[in-house]
Amino acid sequence: MAEHVSMWVEGEVDIARRFELSPPEERLMRDYRKLHGMTWLFLLSHESPRNPPGTFRRQVERVLATLAA
Repeated sequence: MAEHVSMWVEGEVDIARRFELSPPEERLMRDYRKLHGMTWLFLLSHESPRNPPGTFRRQVERVLATLAA
């Protein structure tokens, strides 16, 4: 669940780099991150007072960057 908003709202935390993954595992992790990023995009699509202003817009940028990778 490294794509949860709490992992990036105050600065990026990249947990995945702390593990040595094989090439197939790295590809699978990229696919999972895309899926989770899009899930959070949907969940954050309605700005909530629980999240800092602009959270949804930042998630859009994150998802687009993840999909381009």
